Amino acid sequence: MFLHDALARSLVRYLTAERPATQRRVPNDPDRLLTRLRPGDVVLVEGKTRISRVIQVLTQSSWSHAAMYLGDALLRWGGPQADSALDRFGPEAGRLLIESDMREGVRVVPLSAYLAHNLRVCRPQGLGSGELDRVLEEMLRHLGLRYDRQNVFDLGRYLTPFHLLPARLRRRPLYLGSSSSREIICSALIAKAFYKVGYAVQPEMRGGNLGKGLLARHPSYIMPRDFDLSPNFEVLKFHLPAGQRLPAAGLP
Repeated sequence: MFLHDALARSLVRYLTAERPATQRRVPNDPDRLLTRLRPGDVVLVEGKTRISRVIQVLTQSSWSHAAMYLGDALLRWGGPQADSALDRFGPEAGRLLIESDMREGVRVVPLSAYLAHNLRVCRPQGLGSGELDRVLEEMLRHLGLRYDRQNVFDLGRYLTPFHLLPARLRRRPLYLGSSSSREIICSALIAKAFYKVGYAVQPEMRGGNLGKGLLARHPSYIMPRDFDLSPNFEVLKFHLPAGQRLPAAGLP
């Protein structure tokens, strides 16, 4: 058991080590972002770690991590974890994200933790206030849950030469292993909370016929890019004020 734990810790350190900084494509405006965000929004992150790169290549997407914006929901929830957030983050405790981290498990972090990353915000459409409250409660109920060790070893398997796989097969390795070990990863945890109120992130078509045989894909099969592509989520544009354009590089 000790050897198994030591191996898991070593693997986590390796997988979560940061690579050289990724290119920032569009600057984040913290004030504008805060005015647009609402509790329940899903924030997609282009990560900088080794495992982020694996997920990006396997899913053929920039987005390797997902978190949910809580706002001040934890403070309203109350209890020792709310007090701890106030002690750790001060005024930022009213602007928190909840995520599943490989090192620390399900935790809250301030929005500022990801302002140096490329971000995308996806907002669920058509949720009632009561349903949204249940989604937030489901996420908060998992606070402190540790990352499944089996999932760590599942992820470690993806360090094999996945780039040698044909493109049509690169997504398949993410679905190997027990589904229970995947339900604690970032995107699956969020999808499971939405599914609690019957809200599907990404439908799965049977027979290639839209509108017939649609099923809700199991939460453990949801990856960060699925929120971006979902017909049930709106992608928010928050980087620049309306009407403002970035200058074209090299042009007057």
